[in-house]
Amino acid sequence: MAPWIMMDKLRALRYFKRVVELNSFSAVAEECSVPASSVSRRIRDLEASLGIELVKRTTRHVSITDLGQLYYQHIDEILSRLNYADELLSQSMDNPSGTLKISAPPGLAQALLVPLLRQFRQAFPNILLDLDYTNEYALFGQDSVDLAIRGGPIDDARLIARPLIRSGFTLWAHTQLANQLNKKFGSANWSLEQLSQCPAIMFRNKAAIVPWWVQTGDDWLPVSTNPVLISNDSATLLDALAHGEGLLLAPDWLLPAHLKEQVTPVARHLSLSPAKTPQVEINLVYQHAKYQLPNIKLSVDFICDYMRTHMADMVKS
Repeated sequence: MAPWIMMDKLRALRYFKRVVELNSFSAVAEECSVPASSVSRRIRDLEASLGIELVKRTTRHVSITDLGQLYYQHIDEILSRLNYADELLSQSMDNPSGTLKISAPPGLAQALLVPLLRQFRQAFPNILLDLDYTNEYALFGQDSVDLAIRGGPIDDARLIARPLIRSGFTLWAHTQLANQLNKKFGSANWSLEQLSQCPAIMFRNKAAIVPWWVQTGDDWLPVSTNPVLISNDSATLLDALAHGEGLLLAPDWLLPAHLKEQVTPVARHLSLSPAKTPQVEINLVYQHAKYQLPNIKLSVDFICDYMRTHMADMVKS
């Protein structure tokens, strides 16, 4: 087979792999910076060479045939290995370059990553950072993500999770509001019924409002709340906290130092959490197979070293 034909087939295989993963010709075209018609045409050529239908097309929908799914399962690992080999040869420990895509929640990024990644860019100016700040979990192998920073355990054997920081949760109030509530209730040790009367600033994820839980013995019980603001944006929640609008249950690293001068912990006798756990671990996550890539190794080591030396004083022990 002529070299150019081989290259055409390899391109078609890569297009097909991403169509399966993104379920969209236009999304693949945008990712690869080519017209959607080119993606479709390459896959039609691939289908013709195989003599089978891989993709069913309608004006509004793309679906993968059963044979297409089977074919994808066989080519997925092969293409991943080929991409890995290409990356390994193209990268250098002496002069690291290329693009590195990092996924992280917006609030965590704002609180912890901005100065870290500024120093990273200064240390490795030839590495282009592509930062995707989202509350959606990155799907490695589908979202073109190299590193992800996320909370909670990782149960995928293909992924490595390096702990960056372990944090508890604190119920915060503007100091003036805290004093008013303590006076109203006659004590700083509020009951759960009294807590339910307090204005609450609540975080919302994609599915629903994130509830508050209180630990009683070995059990976690739901806390009745009185929301006055609900948002998925940490900056909005912190602004409301700073203006005394309500109580915010937050990980210890979320509050910047200047805001901690204006607020105070409340109801400290209660073990409260939005996650049914006293602490949450923030991890740096990457694919096990990619750690040998110079860009990945340099980045992982840099981020872990930075967090170890700069972040210890941001959270409670």
